[in-house]
Amino acid sequence: MKLNIFTSAILLCKSAFPVAASRLDEPYTEVYRPQYHFSPKKNWMNDPNGLIYDADDGIYHLYFQYNPGGTTWGAMSWGHATSRDLMHWTERPVALRVKGFPDNITEMFFSGTVVVDESNTSGLGRKGKVPWVAMYTSYYPTEQVLPSGKRVRKDQQAQSIAYSLDKGMTWTTYDAANPVIAEPPAPYHDQNLEFRDPSVFWHVETHRWVAVVSLAKLHKILIYTSQDLKRWDWVSEFGPANAVGGVWECPSIFPLTLDDSQQDKWVLMLGLNPGGPPGTIGSGTQYIVGDFNGTTFTADTDSIYDGSGPNDGMTFEDFEGEESLAARGWATTGDFINASPVRGTLSGQNTVTGFLGQQLFNTFLNGDATTGTLTSTPFDIAYNYINFLVGGGNDINKTAIRLNVNGKTVHASTGSNDEHLTWQSWDVSSLQGQRAVIEIIDNASDGWGHINIDQICFSNTRATDQSANWLDWGPDFYAALSFNGLDRDQRTILAWMSNWQYGAAIPTDPWRSAMTVPRRLALKTIDGKPSLVQQPAGRWRSRGNHGREFSFRAVDGVRPLGRLGKALDIELTFSSKKSPSNGLGQFGVSIAATKGYQYGTRVGYDFATQQVFVDRTRSGDVSFDATFPGVYHAPLSNSANGTVSLRILLDWSSVEVFGAHGEATITSQIFPGPDAVYGQLFSSGGQTRNVSLRVREIQSTWN
Repeated sequence: MKLNIFTSAILLCKSAFPVAASRLDEPYTEVYRPQYHFSPKKNWMNDPNGLIYDADDGIYHLYFQYNPGGTTWGAMSWGHATSRDLMHWTERPVALRVKGFPDNITEMFFSGTVVVDESNTSGLGRKGKVPWVAMYTSYYPTEQVLPSGKRVRKDQQAQSIAYSLDKGMTWTTYDAANPVIAEPPAPYHDQNLEFRDPSVFWHVETHRWVAVVSLAKLHKILIYTSQDLKRWDWVSEFGPANAVGGVWECPSIFPLTLDDSQQDKWVLMLGLNPGGPPGTIGSGTQYIVGDFNGTTFTADTDSIYDGSGPNDGMTFEDFEGEESLAARGWATTGDFINASPVRGTLSGQNTVTGFLGQQLFNTFLNGDATTGTLTSTPFDIAYNYINFLVGGGNDINKTAIRLNVNGKTVHASTGSNDEHLTWQSWDVSSLQGQRAVIEIIDNASDGWGHINIDQICFSNTRATDQSANWLDWGPDFYAALSFNGLDRDQRTILAWMSNWQYGAAIPTDPWRSAMTVPRRLALKTIDGKPSLVQQPAGRWRSRGNHGREFSFRAVDGVRPLGRLGKALDIELTFSSKKSPSNGLGQFGVSIAATKGYQYGTRVGYDFATQQVFVDRTRSGDVSFDATFPGVYHAPLSNSANGTVSLRILLDWSSVEVFGAHGEATITSQIFPGPDAVYGQLFSSGGQTRNVSLRVREIQSTWN
């Protein structure tokens, strides 16, 4: 649950928000209305809450943060919807409604979870009816004395419970004892304004309930245990760790079996706002793999990052010391002759961050006018990866670090028009034993005409973004939560498909926000460590037929595909690029495009950086927020035979991309016009081989 800049909306929500009329009269067919993602009929929605599967009746329950009074954040309540297949949803009456709305709000219902208390440990069951218990964060905008006799301060966040005796359809707050956790433990009493989002589950081995609560500003989770869901003991804490660029929200921990074996691991899932994945603005979701004994979560060492990169190989160049570049063995040209590594930020440059030690190679020597090249001594490739930190300009042809083998460039990377250096990695496992050199070029003299490089190292471990394990690399995946009530091998999540940076400004009406498609999680060993993989959990019906199939031996340039539709399930596979020059370039599909391709969303693969990407810079309406246009990347290595596979789910206002087995995902909202139904393949830098494309048009789940 997010508070910060949206707190002012509390006052606004005391009367219904004015909204413009829909462009179509029928609900669920409005412009940008998702056709197979859940969205409320009207008003604002954000985090999924209380996800639970009722196995007896075969019904999934989705609760969610909801404003009954308008299309921006405020008057937080729990909306409710149910489904039998995770695809077709029926919206129900509001489950937990803000108290005192609209004139005198006394309590709002922030994020939380729902459990089925089968053994009636809470004593809240009646006449043989099993109680469902919701634990949520109470937000009190005013100072008051509660029915329980407890006094709360203005703006206090505390953990409360409610119960249902009709399988989640109606709820009663437990006013006799709420809040059941009034404030954090003694060391953190003064942090009560950022204490929220409880996730509750039954821990079989210790026969106790466990609650995980976020101490948001301190980047900590607090772990509590209980016998009855009403009295809670603080037993441990975890954090800070990994990405801490914003507050920690919506934490949860759960077990998964590793590699379909008998070994269990535990996953801690965390929302972060701001400070999401590299290249994004605003919120994101990270995870940490470890172990849990009923009271304490212990992270695996290979799931925690200190920013130093892998330590299982050798450092080729760290740019530390007093020696010049030439004395260090680098061949220099242009303005780099007689140059040396520098200590961070240079005159006239924005602050440079993310490098290790005291020095780096920074080509901003004479401002962006500096040009030249830097070429390493030759070396034999003996490790699986070459890792390095890179920042600065984003121009693959002018400001780049390259790997040259036998005189040809086989890998290249750039910065992202940002002075912060981030880890990037080249997979060189197929080049073992070959002679190579690393070349750093700066042939640009205009804006962002420079590059920053540090800590080039050889390793058998990939170092791509060694600051966090990102559950999704796109800008619109937040507050992910899994369904209680499912078997361990059926762990299924939903996430809010939006971003706090611009969530209140997206051009939809009379609702705002949608959920992602449901995703089934698994834990697989990738690049030597346990990693989450995701696959869509729904089986949506095709519209009219079983889809269209395309097959091309080679694609070079662009190849129109004609009219495809607005709601699609696309499967795309292709082999490595064959080029007469350097083997670099991109391949993918432009979708949700106008007939003349004045705009469209590009989804593809960059062979140089081995990354899947989504480019929404010309996807339609991008005018409502200056940060909305962007290109988003996720690391994805080729398969052993050089094949890349992507699954792309396109809806009327979103695209979700799943790379390979689901180890790389990107979720992005888009807002194309009504005539954006065309597609085309594109291949730059040479031919892309063995292209196979299957396109199914998905039938609306509303009608």
